[in-house]
Amino acid sequence: MTTLKNELIGTWRLLSYIEVPINGVDSKFPMGKNPKGLLMQNAEGYMSMQISSSERSQFSSADRYQASADELISHVQGFIAFAGPYKINESKAVIQYALSTSSYPNWEGKIQERRVDFDGDVLYLKSVEPILSNGEYVNSYMTWHRIEEEEFLSRRERFLEYTSRSVQEEIRTRDMEDFQE
Repeated sequence: MTTLKNELIGTWRLLSYIEVPINGVDSKFPMGKNPKGLLMQNAEGYMSMQISSSERSQFSSADRYQASADELISHVQGFIAFAGPYKINESKAVIQYALSTSSYPNWEGKIQERRVDFDGDVLYLKSVEPILSNGEYVNSYMTWHRIEEEEFLSRRERFLEYTSRSVQEEIRTRDMEDFQE
């Protein structure tokens, strides 16, 4: 018999992030309709999550510490990240994230709880309690898709091929330099 924890372990790619106000008004997409994100949960009980708006612009400077005030505001509003240990309540199908670090410092040291549901390789996480977002209480809904092992293997193969070509080119260059001396 598989446990909820075994089902959650792995790396997940974000499909959607939606906030539904508790007062019944229309749903919101605070990270745009096509957000980017990764959720990683390991067997040792630690997790990391990052979500960013696909609509964020690049900074005008190559130095991240030289961003304008508007660029910094856009960055803060278009990015959520947190990490820390987690535990699972199997009977309630709830995961609890104990945040040891967060892009929003007020969450550090706090617990974030999410209801868990699956449909094949799709993971649904819903806030257990409403959260305050842009001045109103909302329930957050995140939909994630498991990143398959084959995708990791393919990336590893491409990396090895690239590094192998780079090393071969470096050896050829050195050989040519030695030959010309």
